[in-house]
Amino acid sequence: MSPLSAILLTLVCGQTDPVQERLKADVQKLASFGTRHTLSDADHETRGIGAARRWIKAEFWKIATPKSRTTVSTFEFLPPRSPRVPQPEQIVNVYALLPGTDPVETERIYVVSGHYDSRALDVLKPDTDAPGANDDASGVAVVLELFRHYVKHPAPATLMFLAFAGEEQGLIGSRYVAKIAHDNDWNLAGMITNDIVGNSIGRDGKPHRGEIRVFSEGIPRALIINKDEEAKTRGLRILASVGGEWDSPSRQLARFVRSAVNRDGARTRVRLVFRPDRFLRGGDHLPFNEFGFPAIRFTEPFENFDRQHQDVRVEDGREYGDLPANVDYVYLARVAEANRKTLTALAFGPPRPRDVVIDTKKLENDTTLRWTAPPGKRVIGYDIVWRETTDAFWQNSRHVGAVTEITLQLSKDDFHFGVRSVDAEGRRSPVVFPKPVR
Repeated sequence: MSPLSAILLTLVCGQTDPVQERLKADVQKLASFGTRHTLSDADHETRGIGAARRWIKAEFWKIATPKSRTTVSTFEFLPPRSPRVPQPEQIVNVYALLPGTDPVETERIYVVSGHYDSRALDVLKPDTDAPGANDDASGVAVVLELFRHYVKHPAPATLMFLAFAGEEQGLIGSRYVAKIAHDNDWNLAGMITNDIVGNSIGRDGKPHRGEIRVFSEGIPRALIINKDEEAKTRGLRILASVGGEWDSPSRQLARFVRSAVNRDGARTRVRLVFRPDRFLRGGDHLPFNEFGFPAIRFTEPFENFDRQHQDVRVEDGREYGDLPANVDYVYLARVAEANRKTLTALAFGPPRPRDVVIDTKKLENDTTLRWTAPPGKRVIGYDIVWRETTDAFWQNSRHVGAVTEITLQLSKDDFHFGVRSVDAEGRRSPVVFPKPVR
């Protein structure tokens, strides 16, 4: 059905898109709590952070079915005092965990998130109205909608649907979960956060629904902040010597998202931005980067700063405030669709090859790559991909079958190489960039 036909059908029959309606209802409900400031009243029945998180948890349970084996729970902790947390306050992250259907691949986890806290102009005023419709009820609404889909269509890999608190207080909710994942050796194969994903209005005042930005780190933050100075220096030296600044696991994840979403007929296409986040800004993917996990951010193409971190008011005829009426629900549904395409390609696709290396012990014009097969029997072979060192995206691919070593008559000096898994249905994993070994 064409967009024009859909509009005419709505006008004539009163029918609307059910995904858009659910997203709109979720955003409106979250905004109805008045404020969701992390330090706001946690005990009030209808206002504040506590009421919001109880509703999110109840909504997860409402969506879940006994057959899905879903776990709905929280990560709770008391953060230390900081400039944005002047007094101790319980931080509660709410999640639903949908186990994978494959006994082997259920250990592979993908996280999709949004943050449910909000703020007004003064980050230390928890009682000021802060409806936070776009920042970030829009992201939480996407998470809930994705959960509705995958409860009915579970994947071989495990999916975690997370609503973080404490984002506006310095990413403290997501940092806590990222540390848990690190300390407990989660096989966290990818993390996506949706933050500020509901506005499509551009500088010209018109909707631009054809694009969503995806931010990803180049040089891994985990390497940059490594407190082991010797390991940090060695890692940075290797990275610089091979020219791998564009090839972190997060960057490979971003490229994978682009290939999964930007197919023929895509209504909204991914635009990759090769930096960790916007200037002077941050999101809940960054703590996961710090702990070494591949993590990326989805965000809208145009941000309206009159509707972010603003007190609700009219000043000199200009409206301020992050209200539900300013969210484009047609666009938000397309963001949810892009997330669904991505998660389906990841969680139904094969696991990545392990321990991928490029042999550098000899001076030669050929390139030898080696890797280890991942657990399970779904992977039936591998692709070698390569590109010019000046190109941003993989240009060439060769399927090499069920081997774990290959020598190519191409110079490792002239190209970047990668390896990805292939399953019997022709699905591909994200690319793994090789480490040099002697």
